[in-house]
Parts: sequence; C-alpha cells; structure tokens
Amino acid sequence: MSQEVAEAPMKRATPRSSRRLFSEFVVVLLGVFLALAAESWWSERADRQFERELREDMLAEFEANLRILESDISVNDTTQIRFGFLPRLTDAELAAVSDEELTRRLGGYLDWAGFDPAMGIVQALVESGNLRAVDDRPLRLLLSRWAGLLEEKRRFNLQTVDFQNMVVTPAVARVAADLRWTAAERREVRDLMLGLSGLQQAVVENQRRLRDTALEVQRYLENGG
Repeated sequence: MSQEVAEAPMKRATPRSSRRLFSEFVVVLLGVFLALAAESWWSERADRQFERELREDMLAEFEANLRILESDISVNDTTQIRFGFLPRLTDAELAAVSDEELTRRLGGYLDWAGFDPAMGIVQALVESGNLRAVDDRPLRLLLSRWAGLLEEKRRFNLQTVDFQNMVVTPAVARVAADLRWTAAERREVRDLMLGLSGLQQAVVENQRRLRDTALEVQRYLENGG
C-alpha cells in the first residue's frame, strides 16, 4: 500500500512533464522555422540586389557595345566601297581600271573592323555557367542569343583575318610592288578579293545581327522587363 501511494505522485507528474517537453519542442521548432525563414528572406534579398546591380552593369555594357558596333559597321561599309567593287568587274571593266587606281585602292593595308565586345559581363556569365543567376527567363534567352552570335562572329573574324593575312595581303603586296598590274595579276587579285569580300560581308552581317540583338536587350533592360 505504501508503495502504491509513493508511486501516485510520480504518475500524476507525467502529463505535466510531457506538456513541458512538448512546449520546449514547439519553441525550438519555431526558432528553427524563423531562422530558416530569415535566411531565405536574406538570400532572396541578396539575389534581388545582385540581379539589380547585374542589370545596371549589363545596360552600361550593351550601350557601349552599340556604340562600338555602329562605328565598326560604318568602317566596314567604307571598306566594302574601297575594295568591294573589284569582284563585280568583268574582264573588260577590270582591264580599263588604271594601275594607279588599283594601287591606290588595294596597295595599302586592307583595313576593316572586327567587333571586340566591351567588358564581357554576359560572356563571363555564359562561359562560367552562371547565367542561371538571372531569374528573368526572357532576358536569359536574349543573353544566350547574344552569346551565340558573339561566338559565330568570332569564327568568321578568325577566318577572315587568316585569309587576309595569309593569302590576300602577300599576293597584293607582290602584285603591287612594281606598281604595274598585268591582266593575269588583275584577275588573280579580283578572285582573291571576291573571297575576302564574301567573308567580310558575313562579318558585317553578324555585326548587324549583334546590333539588333543588343538594341533588343537594351530596350528590355531599360523598360524593366
């Protein structure tokens, strides 16, 4: 009997102890939940701040690239006028061009502008795999298209530079050395200029596509899309 009496208070204390433990568990659980919520809020806030700064940097980059592209396209249009006429000439028309005119147009370095993008923030994002840091899907698609066009432009630039430096320039220098252009030399240079002109036109076409895409991105960023 005395043992039963002694055990009674212990049995009555069990529900109170369970409630206290449950209360402590709830407090701990709420604390963890609040900590996770605060961490998530801070992370989202940091991500939004990062994307705002990224958009500002990208807008400045695309504004600079548009200025560069407009200048490059203008230079290349002038270059096309300088030597792009030659591939269109017939043999009779080619023979009628004076030695002096051919030397003036082709004797110097055949300068043209390939496009070097400013800053390269977008390219860095794409190449590092961090383009996903941009939460805006339409903007990601625009930036991916821009990066793809840059790669295409790079390939054409390399082809054009190699063809000019390794084939065209040595041939023109050899032909123009004595300031006299024979019929065979005229045809040889005309054929080479046809190849160079085609490559350069591809470069310019890529630059125009880059300009159109850059304008699209710029407007999207300016409008807060």
